Amino acid sequence: MSFLVHSSCSIKFPAGLSVPWLILFLWLVSAITNHTTAAQDPYSHENIKTRDYRDVVLNVVTLEKPVLGEPVELHARQFEELTGAKINITFVPFDKLYQEVLLGLRRNKYDVLFYGSMWIADVLSYLEPIPAVMLNSPQYQDVLPYYKSIARWGDVAYQVPVDGDRHYLQYRKDLLEDPRFRKEFKRETGKSLQVPQTWPELQDIARFFHGRQLYDNNVKGTQSASKDAPGISGLVEVTVSDALLGNQFIKRAASYAKHPDVKGGFYFELETMQPLINTPGFVRALEDFVAAQDLYPSGGNRMNFPQVIQAFGRGEAVFSDSWDDPFIQAMEPGNPLRNKVAAALSPGSREVWNRNTGQWDHFPDVNYVPYIVYGWTSAVARASRHKEAAFDFLGFYANKQNHQADLLVGRFGMNPFRQSDLDERFWIERAGWSKEVAQSYVQTLEKMKNSNNKVLDLRIHRGQEYVYLLSVGVYRALTGRDTPQAALDEVARRWDRLTRRIGIDKQRDAYRYVVRFEDNQVTP
Repeated sequence: MSFLVHSSCSIKFPAGLSVPWLILFLWLVSAITNHTTAAQDPYSHENIKTRDYRDVVLNVVTLEKPVLGEPVELHARQFEELTGAKINITFVPFDKLYQEVLLGLRRNKYDVLFYGSMWIADVLSYLEPIPAVMLNSPQYQDVLPYYKSIARWGDVAYQVPVDGDRHYLQYRKDLLEDPRFRKEFKRETGKSLQVPQTWPELQDIARFFHGRQLYDNNVKGTQSASKDAPGISGLVEVTVSDALLGNQFIKRAASYAKHPDVKGGFYFELETMQPLINTPGFVRALEDFVAAQDLYPSGGNRMNFPQVIQAFGRGEAVFSDSWDDPFIQAMEPGNPLRNKVAAALSPGSREVWNRNTGQWDHFPDVNYVPYIVYGWTSAVARASRHKEAAFDFLGFYANKQNHQADLLVGRFGMNPFRQSDLDERFWIERAGWSKEVAQSYVQTLEKMKNSNNKVLDLRIHRGQEYVYLLSVGVYRALTGRDTPQAALDEVARRWDRLTRRIGIDKQRDAYRYVVRFEDNQVTP
């Protein structure tokens, strides 16, 4: 779910190959690859071509280009050509998208909407349930179980999956496997240099590399390209006070605060809706976050997500842990980092706060807690006069042919959400990744899929406002204005006030679905 990522994050193509021709090439390759299954897919190009929508006009709202907006426009024009429909698209900046989606639904302005999946509680009453023909289609049956859960409210599916997002660890494989660095790390720390399993381990390794000049045969970023440069940085992550800082912190806190044996809520205690955000697990995570502030590149204490993408993608840091985009940029054709990075689960913890007993529990194995952070989704307005055409467009948008081609265009912001996306052969044969890197990526996503201890976003009423309030508190701690405990105490107070304004019972009813997901009480 990347956004606000512009030309600096686009793929580097071979000389003489323009972007439109590359997209056409990827589409043609995908068409040949998927031809054998097209007849089974009601949303394939062949089947959509049989629809006659010459009298249909669809009004669509989406994020501004390039992320999300560009593939929406691309597939809308294809759909128009195949069916005769007319599609009007409204492109909206991210900071205005929530309001435009909500107001547009209230005013019956749009037939089709592309938006953030965590907003479901606020838009639900305006959405049309997904029809049986789509639910039974091969492409919907291929959706990973937890993304099917995200598409639903209770037992009814409303959101058509088009994207899949999660946070995971992205690291410089070439540096962690370099025998010279392994020898130095062992001599300095007495430990083996390996992929970190916990946040303290990650920060120890990041600290070992931070400011270090790399060897001549190591890929150097712009900050470590000469002997006079400051050297590579240990870590890049979102640190600026916007909503994504809250997401960054939730991921860091998950392994400390999401106990595998404690049910009934991660963000709140379900029955009382008492915030848990200032309990010891969250506080320790924020203490870790504060301790990492000296591991960033210059300006890293005010880093937004596009800057994280660019910094890791240019080789300026050893670690990133976030959405797919920094990893995908590093793996773009022509990037010197291509096949020199790898993926792993976000760090976990062997100590986890047990709120039932009021003490820390110690585990022999690391408690990994994948964070299924919200991604882009889509839906059809209940008030639309052209529901069949609208669902056909969404099915066409994400059919196998289009989806796999979109995965290979980094700036589109489309990420894996289907079981077929976890086929190593796709990433090796179509994306050109090395077998080792493809395995690290696919195995990481498989582990997340199979985990019984996940954290989901706050899919409650005005959930984005809660995340923003959390971001403000985290930022105050990172900048030294408050201690971690004081900062999170204030967040808890503000969350509690907001919940009371919205209505405790109303919010509990919404939060119950989040808890069902996190406690593995939902079925695909």
